[in-house]
Amino acid sequence: MTVDQIEIAQDASAAELPPEPCSADWWQARTALELRDIIKRGFGAGDIYGGAIVETERRAREATRRLRDEASAADRRTGKLRLTILSAGLAIIVATGLLQWFAR
Repeated sequence: MTVDQIEIAQDASAAELPPEPCSADWWQARTALELRDIIKRGFGAGDIYGGAIVETERRAREATRRLRDEASAADRRTGKLRLTILSAGLAIIVATGLLQWFAR
């Protein structure tokens, strides 16, 4: 094995280690059901209860931000479509007016 292969093997084994309990990675790995169960236990769960509340709130803010971004993108698409339709209508009206004026 070369030095590079040893480093790659060490990096791979380090990546396989589970995250430290109550770390940010550990909380992100919890499912919604696990968080709900922790919250249901209440204050008896200790510091984990507070962490579950914080993680749940973070996920809710993230979901809300994502929904707002999607709604904003949809509004922009709708606005562009309306502007295109109105521009085409105006172009037709102007073209029709010019044709009638030159037809005289």
